[in-house]
Amino acid sequence: MVVIKANAYGHGLVGVAQFLERQNVRHFAVGKVQEAVSLREKGITSTILNFGPFSGEEAAQLVELDVSQSVYTDAVDMLAEVARRLNKRAKVHIKVDTGLGRVGVPYYEAGPFIERVASISETQIEGIFTTFTEDPEFDRVQLDRFLQVCDAAAQKGISLGLRHAASSAAVATFPESFLDMVRPGDAIYGLEPLPNLDPRPVMSLKTRVIYVKRLRPGDAVSYHRRFTAERETLVATLPLGYSDGYPPQAVEKGQVLIQGRRWPLIAAVTANHSTVDVTGAEQLQIGDEVVLFGTQADQELTIGEVADWAGSSVYKVAIGMNPTLPRVNIEA
Repeated sequence: MVVIKANAYGHGLVGVAQFLERQNVRHFAVGKVQEAVSLREKGITSTILNFGPFSGEEAAQLVELDVSQSVYTDAVDMLAEVARRLNKRAKVHIKVDTGLGRVGVPYYEAGPFIERVASISETQIEGIFTTFTEDPEFDRVQLDRFLQVCDAAAQKGISLGLRHAASSAAVATFPESFLDMVRPGDAIYGLEPLPNLDPRPVMSLKTRVIYVKRLRPGDAVSYHRRFTAERETLVATLPLGYSDGYPPQAVEKGQVLIQGRRWPLIAAVTANHSTVDVTGAEQLQIGDEVVLFGTQADQELTIGEVADWAGSSVYKVAIGMNPTLPRVNIEA
């Protein structure tokens, strides 16, 4: 089950799902009902599990579109009511909290809840799952708790469907937790290094030069004269800023690739613009490609570098990419 929540970690929900479905991936996980709806509207037919909450109105969408829903409270009754009205069965995955502490029926209270869900004729239990804390020692405690819950239900003749617990970190380091299905997320996109795996980043962020000008000594750029030229300086303006998801904190150390070389960001990253010192560039033109992370010629500038410059994380930078940015999907 590939996790494509948060707009596929910033990579583009629909494009990623369409590509992975062509690779025979048959299970997806999202974080919002609207993500599931968008996938169905774009023709994704595989199983879709919504991790996030849902309203009464959204319950109807879930059942009508054959979307599986995480349940751990009495909200399951809303699904059952809609399913009864539509003469269908609501598909659910029971979420068990084994120690992460965010959501899920507590493992020590899971038995009665599982029995109750199993007794509702309008629901179909497709799976049961938990989420690890990613503390290696405690993860093993969590797995034991989870398996005890599953075994107790099995002894009562309750079919729980697919048992799943392992997300990216566990896929890399904890094979005992694989069970019936695994849930890789950021590992799929190569966002961060993981032991025993060789994930490769698949996202690049590119734009083009929209203006080139030569600053005289004393000329300034950006609000509050953030940058003042001490010498004659050639600068390029880019039509990309923090509203697009590029972290403004990266500007003091940040670089971009133009003409296969690194050039420093200067002044400030504003809502819609960034500025680059390109003094020394040869025949720079409006329309030249700019890489904010990715490769150009034989050079690479990684998303990890951008995260470091911004004092952030790769995960946050990727997810922060504005959903309205044009995305081009290239199949290697």
